[in-house]
Amino acid sequence: MPEYFMRASLAACASLLALPFATPAAAQATRTWVSGVGDDVNPCSRAAPCKTFAGAVSKTAWGGEINCLDGGGFGAVTITKSIAIICDDTFNGVLVTGANAITVNAADYDVVFLSGFDFEGFGTGVNAVRFLGGGGLLIRNSTIRNFRGTNGFGINFTPTLPAARLVLDDVTIVGNGASSGVTGGVMIQPAVNASASFTIVNSRVTDNNRGGIRVDASADGASVKGMISSSVVSGNQIGLYVRSVTGGGNANVALIDTVVNGNSSSGVLSESGAATVSASRSTITDNGNGVRAMTGGNIVSFGDNVVAGNNNNGVFTVVVPKQ
Repeated sequence: MPEYFMRASLAACASLLALPFATPAAAQATRTWVSGVGDDVNPCSRAAPCKTFAGAVSKTAWGGEINCLDGGGFGAVTITKSIAIICDDTFNGVLVTGANAITVNAADYDVVFLSGFDFEGFGTGVNAVRFLGGGGLLIRNSTIRNFRGTNGFGINFTPTLPAARLVLDDVTIVGNGASSGVTGGVMIQPAVNASASFTIVNSRVTDNNRGGIRVDASADGASVKGMISSSVVSGNQIGLYVRSVTGGGNANVALIDTVVNGNSSSGVLSESGAATVSASRSTITDNGNGVRAMTGGNIVSFGDNVVAGNNNNGVFTVVVPKQ
Protein backbone atom coordinates (compact mmCIF):
# COMPACT_ATOMS: atom_id res chain seq x y z
CA MET A 1 0.00 0.00 0.00
CA PRO A 2 1.49 3.40 -0.92
CA GLU A 3 2.92 5.33 2.02
CA TYR A 4 0.73 8.38 1.38
CA PHE A 5 -2.41 6.23 1.50
CA MET A 6 -1.29 4.40 4.62
CA ARG A 7 -0.98 7.76 6.36
CA ALA A 8 -4.40 8.86 5.11
CA SER A 9 -6.10 5.63 6.17
CA LEU A 10 -4.56 5.67 9.63
CA ALA A 11 -5.53 9.29 10.05
CA ALA A 12 -9.11 8.48 9.06
CA CYS A 13 -9.35 5.68 11.60
CA ALA A 14 -7.70 7.81 14.28
CA SER A 15 -10.15 10.64 13.67
CA LEU A 16 -13.00 8.25 14.46
CA LEU A 17 -11.48 6.72 17.55
CA ALA A 18 -9.92 9.83 19.09
CA LEU A 19 -13.10 11.64 20.04
CA PRO A 20 -13.39 12.44 23.76
CA PHE A 21 -15.05 9.88 25.98
CA ALA A 22 -17.53 10.77 28.68
CA THR A 23 -17.41 9.45 32.25
CA PRO A 24 -19.48 6.22 32.32
CA ALA A 25 -22.65 6.07 34.33
CA ALA A 26 -22.19 4.38 37.69
CA ALA A 27 -24.56 1.53 36.82
CA GLN A 28 -22.78 0.65 33.59
CA ALA A 29 -19.45 -1.06 32.89
CA THR A 30 -16.79 0.19 30.51
CA ARG A 31 -16.22 -3.38 29.27
CA THR A 32 -18.88 -6.07 28.95
CA TRP A 33 -19.06 -9.57 27.51
CA VAL A 34 -21.45 -11.76 25.52
CA SER A 35 -21.48 -15.53 25.15
CA GLY A 36 -23.47 -18.07 23.19
CA VAL A 37 -24.47 -19.57 26.55
CA GLY A 38 -24.94 -16.26 28.37
CA ASP A 39 -28.12 -14.69 29.75
CA ASP A 40 -29.31 -11.08 29.45
CA VAL A 41 -30.33 -11.05 33.12
CA ASN A 42 -26.60 -11.22 33.92
CA PRO A 43 -24.46 -8.11 34.51
CA CYS A 44 -22.51 -8.89 31.27
CA SER A 45 -19.28 -9.39 33.20
CA ARG A 46 -16.69 -11.91 32.06
CA ALA A 47 -17.85 -14.33 34.72
CA ALA A 48 -21.55 -13.75 33.96
CA PRO A 49 -21.88 -12.71 30.30
CA CYS A 50 -24.98 -11.60 28.45
CA LYS A 51 -26.65 -13.51 25.61
CA THR A 52 -27.21 -10.70 23.08
CA PHE A 53 -25.65 -7.45 21.92
CA ALA A 54 -28.87 -5.65 22.84
CA GLY A 55 -28.52 -6.87 26.41
CA ALA A 56 -24.86 -5.88 26.56
CA VAL A 57 -25.35 -2.43 25.02
CA SER A 58 -27.85 -1.54 27.73
CA LYS A 59 -25.25 -2.36 30.39
CA THR A 60 -22.21 -0.77 28.71
CA ALA A 61 -21.16 2.80 29.41
CA TRP A 62 -20.85 5.48 26.74
CA GLY A 63 -17.50 4.91 25.03
CA GLY A 64 -17.24 1.36 26.38
CA GLU A 65 -16.45 -1.95 24.68
CA ILE A 66 -18.28 -5.24 24.22
CA ASN A 67 -16.29 -8.44 23.57
CA CYS A 68 -17.33 -12.00 22.69
CA LEU A 69 -16.19 -14.77 25.04
CA ASP A 70 -17.10 -17.48 22.52
CA GLY A 71 -19.02 -17.97 19.31
CA GLY A 72 -22.71 -17.34 18.93
CA GLY A 73 -25.51 -15.50 17.21
CA PHE A 74 -25.88 -12.33 19.24
CA GLY A 75 -28.90 -10.75 17.59
CA ALA A 76 -29.95 -7.43 16.10
CA VAL A 77 -29.37 -4.21 18.03
CA THR A 78 -29.96 -0.47 17.85
CA ILE A 79 -27.00 1.63 19.00
CA THR A 80 -27.56 5.18 20.26
CA LYS A 81 -24.16 6.01 21.79
CA SER A 82 -20.41 5.67 21.24
CA ILE A 83 -19.47 2.04 21.65
CA ALA A 84 -17.08 -0.60 20.29
CA ILE A 85 -18.09 -4.21 19.64
CA ILE A 86 -14.93 -6.23 19.00
CA CYS A 87 -15.11 -9.99 18.44
CA ASP A 88 -12.19 -10.77 16.13
CA ASP A 89 -11.10 -13.99 17.83
CA THR A 90 -14.49 -15.75 17.90
CA PHE A 91 -17.37 -16.53 15.54
CA ASN A 92 -19.70 -13.56 15.90
CA GLY A 93 -22.89 -14.02 13.92
CA VAL A 94 -25.71 -11.51 13.52
CA LEU A 95 -28.47 -13.31 11.64
CA VAL A 96 -31.73 -11.54 10.76
CA THR A 97 -34.69 -11.92 8.42
CA GLY A 98 -36.90 -9.10 7.20
CA ALA A 99 -35.15 -6.44 9.30
CA ASN A 100 -31.95 -4.48 9.88
CA ALA A 101 -29.15 -6.22 11.77
CA ILE A 102 -27.53 -3.14 13.37
CA THR A 103 -29.05 0.34 13.38
CA VAL A 104 -26.93 3.31 14.45
CA ASN A 105 -28.85 6.43 15.45
CA ALA A 106 -26.63 8.43 17.77
CA ALA A 107 -25.52 12.01 18.43
CA ASP A 108 -23.10 13.89 16.19
CA TYR A 109 -20.15 13.28 18.56
CA ASP A 110 -20.74 9.51 18.86
CA VAL A 111 -18.56 6.92 17.13
CA VAL A 112 -19.40 3.23 16.63
CA PHE A 113 -16.66 0.65 15.98
CA LEU A 114 -17.57 -2.88 14.79
CA SER A 115 -14.94 -5.58 14.26
CA GLY A 116 -15.08 -9.30 13.58
CA PHE A 117 -18.70 -9.61 12.39
CA ASP A 118 -20.42 -12.17 10.18
CA PHE A 119 -23.73 -10.63 9.03
CA GLU A 120 -26.25 -12.95 7.33
CA GLY A 121 -29.57 -11.68 5.94
CA PHE A 122 -30.94 -14.99 4.55
CA GLY A 123 -32.27 -13.19 1.45
CA THR A 124 -34.87 -11.10 3.33
CA GLY A 125 -32.73 -9.03 5.71
CA VAL A 126 -32.93 -5.36 4.76
CA ASN A 127 -29.65 -3.69 5.82
CA ALA A 128 -26.77 -5.29 7.67
CA VAL A 129 -25.81 -1.87 9.07
CA ARG A 130 -28.18 1.10 8.84
CA PHE A 131 -26.53 4.38 9.85
CA LEU A 132 -28.88 7.30 10.48
CA GLY A 133 -26.99 9.53 12.87
CA GLY A 134 -23.64 9.81 14.61
CA GLY A 135 -20.15 11.17 14.17
CA GLY A 136 -18.70 8.07 12.58
CA LEU A 137 -18.85 4.37 11.84
CA LEU A 138 -15.81 2.10 11.47
CA ILE A 139 -16.31 -1.51 10.34
CA ARG A 140 -13.28 -3.80 10.21
CA ASN A 141 -12.58 -7.46 9.47
CA SER A 142 -16.19 -8.39 8.70
CA THR A 143 -18.42 -10.12 6.13
CA ILE A 144 -21.89 -8.98 5.00
CA ARG A 145 -24.04 -11.23 2.82
CA ASN A 146 -27.55 -11.92 1.59
CA PHE A 147 -29.31 -8.73 2.67
CA ARG A 148 -31.75 -8.58 -0.22
CA GLY A 149 -34.85 -7.00 1.29
CA THR A 150 -36.68 -4.19 -0.53
CA ASN A 151 -34.40 -1.13 -0.94
CA GLY A 152 -31.82 -2.86 1.21
CA PHE A 153 -28.02 -2.62 1.24
CA GLY A 154 -25.16 -4.34 2.94
CA ILE A 155 -24.26 -0.95 4.44
CA ASN A 156 -26.76 1.91 4.22
CA PHE A 157 -24.96 5.07 5.38
CA THR A 158 -27.46 7.94 5.27
CA PRO A 159 -26.47 10.47 7.94
CA THR A 160 -28.87 13.23 8.88
CA LEU A 161 -26.25 15.13 10.92
CA PRO A 162 -23.26 17.07 9.55
CA ALA A 163 -19.74 15.69 9.17
CA ALA A 164 -20.36 11.94 9.54
CA ARG A 165 -17.56 9.59 8.52
CA LEU A 166 -17.55 5.95 7.33
CA VAL A 167 -14.45 3.72 7.29
CA LEU A 168 -14.51 0.16 5.90
CA ASP A 169 -11.28 -1.79 6.40
CA ASP A 170 -11.04 -5.42 5.24
CA VAL A 171 -14.79 -5.89 4.72
CA THR A 172 -16.40 -8.32 2.28
CA ILE A 173 -19.86 -7.28 1.02
CA VAL A 174 -21.31 -10.01 -1.20
CA GLY A 175 -24.70 -11.08 -2.52
CA ASN A 176 -26.77 -8.17 -1.23
CA GLY A 177 -29.45 -6.02 -2.84
CA ALA A 178 -32.98 -6.69 -4.07
CA SER A 179 -33.64 -7.55 -7.70
CA SER A 180 -35.01 -4.06 -8.46
CA GLY A 181 -35.05 -0.55 -7.08
CA VAL A 182 -32.32 1.48 -5.39
CA THR A 183 -30.42 -1.28 -3.63
CA GLY A 184 -27.06 -3.05 -3.55
CA GLY A 185 -23.82 -3.35 -1.62
CA VAL A 186 -23.02 0.07 -0.15
CA MET A 187 -25.08 3.27 -0.12
CA ILE A 188 -23.58 6.59 1.00
CA GLN A 189 -26.27 9.26 0.84
CA PRO A 190 -26.31 12.20 3.27
CA ALA A 191 -29.62 13.93 3.90
CA VAL A 192 -30.47 17.58 3.19
CA ASN A 193 -27.65 19.87 4.39
CA ALA A 194 -25.69 16.91 5.76
CA SER A 195 -22.21 15.83 4.72
CA ALA A 196 -20.40 12.51 4.63
CA SER A 197 -16.82 11.41 4.11
CA PHE A 198 -15.64 7.84 3.66
CA THR A 199 -12.65 5.56 3.23
CA ILE A 200 -12.96 2.03 1.83
CA VAL A 201 -9.68 0.09 1.93
CA ASN A 202 -8.67 -3.52 1.33
CA SER A 203 -12.31 -4.50 0.84
CA ARG A 204 -14.39 -6.51 -1.62
CA VAL A 205 -17.80 -5.46 -2.95
CA THR A 206 -18.90 -8.29 -5.19
CA ASP A 207 -21.93 -9.92 -6.79
CA ASN A 208 -24.50 -7.53 -5.38
CA ASN A 209 -27.75 -6.87 -7.21
CA ARG A 210 -28.04 -3.45 -8.81
CA GLY A 211 -25.25 -1.31 -7.34
CA GLY A 212 -21.90 -2.17 -5.83
CA ILE A 213 -21.02 1.19 -4.26
CA ARG A 214 -23.48 4.07 -4.71
CA VAL A 215 -22.39 7.57 -3.65
CA ASP A 216 -25.30 10.00 -3.84
CA ALA A 217 -25.24 13.74 -3.08
CA SER A 218 -28.59 14.53 -4.68
CA ALA A 219 -30.19 16.07 -1.56
CA ASP A 220 -30.16 19.87 -1.30
CA GLY A 221 -26.99 21.07 0.40
CA ALA A 222 -25.57 17.55 0.77
CA SER A 223 -21.92 16.73 0.08
CA VAL A 224 -19.76 13.60 -0.06
CA LYS A 225 -15.99 13.15 -0.24
CA GLY A 226 -14.40 9.75 -0.23
CA MET A 227 -11.65 7.34 -1.24
CA ILE A 228 -11.70 3.71 -2.37
CA SER A 229 -8.28 2.06 -2.35
CA SER A 230 -6.71 -1.39 -2.70
CA SER A 231 -10.14 -2.95 -3.16
CA VAL A 232 -12.17 -5.06 -5.61
CA VAL A 233 -15.58 -4.03 -7.00
CA SER A 234 -16.86 -6.83 -9.24
CA GLY A 235 -19.89 -8.72 -10.47
CA ASN A 236 -22.46 -6.04 -9.66
CA GLN A 237 -24.77 -4.30 -12.13
CA ILE A 238 -22.97 -0.96 -11.63
CA GLY A 239 -19.63 -1.12 -9.85
CA LEU A 240 -19.16 2.47 -8.65
CA TYR A 241 -21.99 4.96 -9.20
CA VAL A 242 -21.35 8.57 -8.16
CA ARG A 243 -24.24 10.94 -8.69
CA SER A 244 -25.90 14.22 -7.94
CA VAL A 245 -28.73 16.19 -9.54
CA THR A 246 -29.38 19.79 -10.48
CA GLY A 247 -29.65 21.65 -7.19
CA GLY A 248 -27.99 18.85 -5.26
CA GLY A 249 -24.56 18.86 -3.62
CA ASN A 250 -21.07 17.79 -4.65
CA ALA A 251 -19.85 14.20 -4.71
CA ASN A 252 -16.11 13.56 -5.13
CA VAL A 253 -14.56 10.09 -5.03
CA ALA A 254 -10.90 9.05 -5.47
CA LEU A 255 -10.44 5.54 -6.90
CA ILE A 256 -6.90 4.29 -6.20
CA ASP A 257 -5.24 0.91 -6.81
CA THR A 258 -8.63 -0.75 -7.23
CA VAL A 259 -9.96 -3.44 -9.59
CA VAL A 260 -13.39 -2.78 -11.12
CA ASN A 261 -14.25 -5.90 -13.05
CA GLY A 262 -17.20 -7.79 -14.50
CA ASN A 263 -19.98 -5.35 -13.66
CA SER A 264 -22.76 -5.96 -16.17
CA SER A 265 -23.85 -2.38 -16.91
CA SER A 266 -20.99 -0.05 -15.98
CA GLY A 267 -17.75 -0.24 -14.08
CA VAL A 268 -17.52 3.44 -13.14
CA LEU A 269 -20.47 5.78 -13.71
CA SER A 270 -20.60 9.50 -12.90
CA GLU A 271 -23.82 11.46 -13.25
CA SER A 272 -24.12 15.29 -13.27
CA GLY A 273 -21.55 18.07 -13.24
CA ALA A 274 -21.39 17.97 -9.44
CA ALA A 275 -20.23 14.32 -9.45
CA THR A 276 -16.53 13.50 -9.96
CA VAL A 277 -14.51 10.28 -9.89
CA SER A 278 -10.71 10.67 -9.96
CA ALA A 279 -8.97 7.41 -10.88
CA SER A 280 -5.34 6.45 -10.37
CA ARG A 281 -3.56 3.10 -10.85
CA SER A 282 -6.87 1.27 -11.18
CA THR A 283 -7.89 -1.55 -13.53
CA ILE A 284 -11.31 -1.37 -15.18
CA THR A 285 -11.98 -4.48 -17.26
CA ASP A 286 -14.72 -6.78 -18.55
CA ASN A 287 -17.60 -4.47 -17.68
CA GLY A 288 -20.52 -3.52 -19.91
CA ASN A 289 -19.24 0.08 -20.01
CA GLY A 290 -15.81 0.70 -18.60
CA VAL A 291 -16.12 4.37 -17.69
CA ARG A 292 -19.31 6.28 -18.40
CA ALA A 293 -20.19 9.93 -17.77
CA MET A 294 -23.85 11.00 -17.93
CA THR A 295 -25.41 14.48 -17.99
CA GLY A 296 -22.12 16.27 -17.43
CA GLY A 297 -20.53 13.82 -15.00
CA ASN A 298 -16.75 13.92 -14.53
CA ILE A 299 -14.37 10.95 -14.64
CA VAL A 300 -10.77 12.10 -14.28
CA SER A 301 -7.72 9.96 -15.04
CA PHE A 302 -4.18 10.57 -13.86
CA GLY A 303 -2.93 8.68 -16.90
CA ASP A 304 -1.95 5.45 -15.17
CA ASN A 305 -5.12 3.34 -15.31
CA VAL A 306 -5.90 0.22 -17.35
CA VAL A 307 -9.25 0.35 -19.17
CA ALA A 308 -9.54 -2.64 -21.47
CA GLY A 309 -11.76 -5.54 -22.49
CA ASN A 310 -15.05 -3.83 -21.70
CA ASN A 311 -17.94 -4.03 -24.16
CA ASN A 312 -17.49 -0.27 -24.43
CA ASN A 313 -14.34 1.05 -22.79
CA GLY A 314 -15.58 4.63 -22.77
CA VAL A 315 -13.34 7.66 -22.30
CA PHE A 316 -12.28 9.74 -19.35
CA THR A 317 -13.65 13.24 -19.45
CA VAL A 318 -10.28 14.65 -18.35
CA VAL A 319 -6.73 13.29 -18.26
CA VAL A 320 -4.40 15.26 -16.01
CA PRO A 321 -0.73 14.79 -15.13
CA LYS A 322 0.27 13.70 -11.67
CA GLN A 323 1.70 16.36 -9.41
